[in-house]
Amino acid sequence: MICGIEGSILCLKRCDGFCFVAIKCKSGISFSLKISFKTAEEIEDKAEVYLFTEFLLRENSAELFGFFKKEEKEAFKVLMGVSGVGPSFAISILSSLSVVELFRSISYKDCDRLCECKGIGKKTANRIILELKDKSKFFEIKDSENIPEKDIEKEVVVREAVEALVALGYKKVDAYEAVMLQKGERKVESLIKNALLSLSEK
Repeated sequence: MICGIEGSILCLKRCDGFCFVAIKCKSGISFSLKISFKTAEEIEDKAEVYLFTEFLLRENSAELFGFFKKEEKEAFKVLMGVSGVGPSFAISILSSLSVVELFRSISYKDCDRLCECKGIGKKTANRIILELKDKSKFFEIKDSENIPEKDIEKEVVVREAVEALVALGYKKVDAYEAVMLQKGERKVESLIKNALLSLSEK
């Protein structure tokens, strides 16, 4: 069982719904891992990283998933316990939602927020809420008092920018991905402006 990997980043590639990262360990062995956009944001400026990992072995494939935070790994495992939610769906959800946002979406039965995740329809979103509503303790987040103020502020700004783009006619998934590409921006107006530029380039 591979529970964690430490080493230097060889490359980081953005894909549809997730990212690939190649990490070279001090032993000389390199590993390729699937990671969420959230983890990619945390490690993209780092030379050396440590990632918690989850190794999945199937009949025709073997995949290694990496997580910057232990809570994200636990959320990944809990999501995969939902009927019809495999690793690809789980990592895609965690690319769109932080563990805090996922916890809140389940706690408040916010089906629309879950549907903003790529590939997630209302049927799957409702199933996630139904099957995980009594398992929120696994996310290790009790209420907003445990959430750093800067994270709450960022969540509100991102949500407002996404809603504005949706009002302009863009799909929620595309709007969210475009907003999340804008690193370090905290003003709604700037987020919308830069996201529009990103969307126009597609």
